[in-house]
Amino acid sequence: MDDASLCQLIREALHSPQKAETLALAIDQLPEVKRYLGQGWMPYYDEALPVTERDVKRNINKFPQNYRLNLDTTNCKNPSDSGNVRKKFISWVMMILRRDCYDVKRGQKNRPRTVSLSDPAGIDRGGTIEDTIPDTQSLNSLEIILAEEELQENQEQQKELKRLIESLLCHPNGYPHCTCYELIQRRLLKTPPQQWMEIAIELETPYGTVTSHWNRKCKKRLEEISKNSSNK
Repeated sequence: MDDASLCQLIREALHSPQKAETLALAIDQLPEVKRYLGQGWMPYYDEALPVTERDVKRNINKFPQNYRLNLDTTNCKNPSDSGNVRKKFISWVMMILRRDCYDVKRGQKNRPRTVSLSDPAGIDRGGTIEDTIPDTQSLNSLEIILAEEELQENQEQQKELKRLIESLLCHPNGYPHCTCYELIQRRLLKTPPQQWMEIAIELETPYGTVTSHWNRKCKKRLEEISKNSSNK
């Protein structure tokens, strides 16, 4: 879909639920989406995409507000205007899609794996899984209490880690795409790491706002997560 057509579709979607649905379904056809997503998130793309499409359809009216666009006066036939709208729309979609991919990844990690009691217990153990299940009747009261306490402690640690990870989605006021998660991806997980000025340009956020958010918020979040993980 060219810039002018996408720009026009976005304008119509702001006033028509049917057009909003058409716009949401068109996300998968935009080549920038998979190109910018990165290979690390591709395993979660297919499961996350329907959620992203739903979020875009429901929240399309927030798009021009977040980027201070007046689409009613935008000339979609002007290559400069339509190109600017496309760039900002892709940036908005990527922010939502990465968040939805993260949710899918987290859900898959916490999803219990289906096994059969007749499955092998392992090379070292021999026998089946059923053979390795302890007879609860043989456990004394102290063993049961200790097992319950350990389970409760693990659950509390998981809740705390989940809270810290979700805190990575914090961002400066007016710049919802400049999250700690996004900065960590670009500065710590990308090879080579992006320079601050390049990040500021791509996220359309002032250079000083980016570095200030990193130093005041993101570093603290990383320290909390590291401390939480080391205490396990």
